[in-house]
Amino acid sequence: MKNKSTNRKNGLWTASFGEIGATLKALQDYGVTLEHLARLRAEPEYAKRVAEYILRGGVEYSEHHKLARALMNQNFFGIEDWTRFYKVSFSWEQLRQTPEFPWNKDILLSTCPLCCKIVKDCHFAFLGLDRINGDPLTFKKLQELHPATGHPKFASYYSKYDPHYSGKKFITETTMDFRWYLLHTDIVPGSENKTLEEQKAMLPAEYEIPSIVAETAKDLFVCRKTGTYAISAWFKRCADIRRSDGYDSHVSVRCYSKTEGLDFNNTFTDINVHNKLCIAASRKPGV
Repeated sequence: MKNKSTNRKNGLWTASFGEIGATLKALQDYGVTLEHLARLRAEPEYAKRVAEYILRGGVEYSEHHKLARALMNQNFFGIEDWTRFYKVSFSWEQLRQTPEFPWNKDILLSTCPLCCKIVKDCHFAFLGLDRINGDPLTFKKLQELHPATGHPKFASYYSKYDPHYSGKKFITETTMDFRWYLLHTDIVPGSENKTLEEQKAMLPAEYEIPSIVAETAKDLFVCRKTGTYAISAWFKRCADIRRSDGYDSHVSVRCYSKTEGLDFNNTFTDINVHNKLCIAASRKPGV
């Protein structure tokens, strides 16, 4: 999905003549010529590579990281994407501390033990953040970043007076870690009509259940990069737990249609079975 730049208050066309001149001089001082600028205008892929280098703060990634991004293609969401889609500002120190991508080429090109496709084609990789421009990156914050007037969006939004949201720490407090995530894009095939324990037993040793904020972030990023929601119709059990009336309920996430958006459910107990209640899966780092 292309990133539209029209109607932005800070668009490049708002720069003054003096600012443009100073920018061109700075580039010229380091050898940039009119031919380079012409190539930027004529070759979209070249312009994209230059823009990505600027957006990641001039940090040069390892060959392993570059290979992972190339293999995953649209199934990859890194620093450049955080900057492009959410205007995240990274300090030089944060850029230097960005973790190395933990899954190698052999893993990405292997057969997925969950669905028998190639891992790079059925998983989505993204850099998880615990904070975004100073604020904790919670489920609630993800909702604030995706208002109902745009896409992707949510089926409903947080209110402290709404019992669907109130008193739930997994909505207002739980964040991701600052690390790479590799989540199965779709549900785990065959995990419907099973209790939570039966579903967990289906997961290979190299997989775990993701948190609701990680699973929701993945669904949002998939839509950002491809223009479509990851799945529809199924609920995916996540790692977060709500205890009510003596029963544990692992919270589940659902991707609806473009009209309705994303939502979560915490009414299914762990012993409930349903033909639309499946389980989400996240690959453990490095395995």
